[in-house]
Formats: sequence, structure tokens, C-alpha cells
Amino acid sequence: MNIADLRNAVNGIDFDREKQRQMILEIRAKKKPHRSIKVLRTAAAVVVCILTVGALSVPVRAVVDSLVRERMENLPEEEVAEIALQTQKQHVDADGTTREYTEGEKERRGKLYAQYLDGLFPTGELTQVDSEEEAGKHEFCYLTTTSVFYLPMNRELTDEEILEQIDFEQKRDYALQEQHAEEIAERKAAEKEQIKEVVASGGVTEEQAVEIAAGYLKQIFGLDGSGMELNHYYNNPDPDPVGIAGTYCVNWSDVGSYSYYYFYIDAADGTLRSMSNSHDIEGSEAAKPSVSEAPEKIPDIQKQAQFFLEEKLGIRENIKEVKSYYRVNVTDEDVSRLVDVLFVKEGGASYLLECRWDGEISGFSIATKEDYVGYLQTVVEAMRGRGVELEIVEN
Repeated sequence: MNIADLRNAVNGIDFDREKQRQMILEIRAKKKPHRSIKVLRTAAAVVVCILTVGALSVPVRAVVDSLVRERMENLPEEEVAEIALQTQKQHVDADGTTREYTEGEKERRGKLYAQYLDGLFPTGELTQVDSEEEAGKHEFCYLTTTSVFYLPMNRELTDEEILEQIDFEQKRDYALQEQHAEEIAERKAAEKEQIKEVVASGGVTEEQAVEIAAGYLKQIFGLDGSGMELNHYYNNPDPDPVGIAGTYCVNWSDVGSYSYYYFYIDAADGTLRSMSNSHDIEGSEAAKPSVSEAPEKIPDIQKQAQFFLEEKLGIRENIKEVKSYYRVNVTDEDVSRLVDVLFVKEGGASYLLECRWDGEISGFSIATKEDYVGYLQTVVEAMRGRGVELEIVEN
């Protein structure tokens, strides 16, 4: 299994919203059930991975636009150090919000983010507070101790407020990059040497991997990457999980709309090892059926998964069996957000497709049936340890 599967293990298990928030916040050792956790804070989580296990090789999202970089580089050193220290003290993996963003806010954020990259910066700064009592005095602010954005309850964010939030997130990414610049540089240097060895053995270059991934981005999603951030790196085959070891990760991020497209290209022969995209979580939540309705949807989902495999990926091989798996929260009678469809070939090698209940494909990977079933059991046991009883439904 690849790391995307493991990362999505919990994301694909859907409980009612209150229990989900409780579980996440218990992990944080906090008792604040009224907040929802929305956006993964990549920079902080990634730096932890680089410095502790070195397993993901995912760099902090680069601040690459020249105008934004110039703005970041003009920040006082004291401010950069303070932001990085504040982030590390929080010991959280995600930002929180006091309410969901509206559709209007999401649409405007995407447009404003593009304008931000072109030099449209806020006139003010995001208000930051250190206590809930102080946060209650502001319509829009950021609680530094818990990494929660307090949003206006009776109106939408203004363009200025959205720009202030975008600017704050850019500063946070930049601060963490700068604090760990030496470690990141050392890792990049080691990656270059590893890539040389791969290419010398007949493998593909990083540039070729980007071209291959760009072809899949166009072929699968009809996108050419315009307006999105491009990032790519090599996954060391030694410490990395089996699923992504020896691959190039090529990804496009539409940060404004929180849409991300990841492709893992095999460095040895250029084949697609794994693909995932993350967007419209609310839509996939809304598409979930009831427990009783779920089984009747499986045949259609399998057909759409097969169409994707054959027409989008061009994979037409002899398939021994097709199996579908989804998870049910027994206590709350709630199904998982995604259905996994496994196309098993002779010998056990398999293609795994992650599908929404409306049939949209959100992930692809190469696996084996044995590894996948073992992964499911790991998820069940892990959640049982947190007091959540899951049932795996196989069709």
C-alpha cells in the first residue's frame, strides 16, 4: 500500500460530525467539541516528517512566486522566528474553524489567491489572539494556542480578511521553510545523488516524470496545471513506504480552492504507481447513502471504476476478480466516504481504485490483495483502540 492509502485510512472513515470532531480533538488532548477541523497544515506536518522519520520526502510547500517571495524575504527575522516557534508550540496537524466556509467564500478565495500571487496583498494583518476570551471580542481572528480561525458568524469574510488569511498562511509556510532550510537542503542534495543513480540504471529523470504526470493530469482531469502550484521530488527507496519508494511525486496544488492532485511515477520505468486527488469533501459527504442503501450502489460504482481503469488509464488486462470494500461505523450506522474497488489479477497483483459513492474516482494505486486486506484490518484495529467499532463490508 502507498502512503496515500494510509493517510486516507482515517479520512475515509466517516462518523457523524460530532463524534469525528471529538476523536480528532481527543488526539490533540483538547476538549473543544464546537469546532470543525478543516485544512491540513502541510508545512508543519511535513517538517515533522522530514526531521523525525524522513519517510515522506515531501518538502514544505515552496513559496515560489517572485512577488510573494520578495514579500516574505522582507519580513523581519524576529517575526519569522516567532511565527515558526508559535506553530511548533501548537502540536496540532490541522487548522480549525468555528464554522464551515460558505460557497461564496470558497469561490472568492480561489480568485483572490491568484491575485495574491500577482501582488495583491492585504492592507492589514490577521488579528492574532492568545485566549478564547480575547477571541470572543473579534469577528475574525486567529487563536494561536489552538490554531483555530474564528470566522464571522453572521456574515461572509470580506476580500481583505481572506487576503489576510492567505498572507498569514504564506508567512507560516515560509517561516517553517527558513527554520529548517539546512535540513531540507541536505535532503535535496542526497536526492540528487540518488536520482543520478536511477537515471544511470536506465530510469527516468525527474523532468521526464513531470511530463508523464502532466499527461495524466490532462488525460484524467482535463487540466493543464495552469494557475496551480507545481511541486515534485524523489522518494528515497530506503526509508520510504513500499508503495511510494523509488518514485517521483509530482503534484499540483490549487491552494485557493483547496484542490490537490498527486501522481507517483515509478523512477525505474515511468509507470504510474499511484494517483490521488482531494477536493469537494463536502460533495463526497453529501453523496454518501444510508447503510441499507449502500449495497445496491456497488454494481454501478464498479462499472464506473472499470471505465476509469480502461478509458482514463488505458489499463485493459485480464482481471481474475473484482471486489468492493467499504467501512461501516457500527455504532452510528454510518458508511465511509469512499468505496474501494479492487481489480485482482492472476497472482494477486491488483489495481485499487478509491471511489466516491457517486462514482467519481479520487484515487488509484497498485497493490496486492493480501496487502490491502491487511491494511483494512490495521484500520479496524486502530479505530477499535480509539473506541470506534468498524465493520468491513465486502461485495
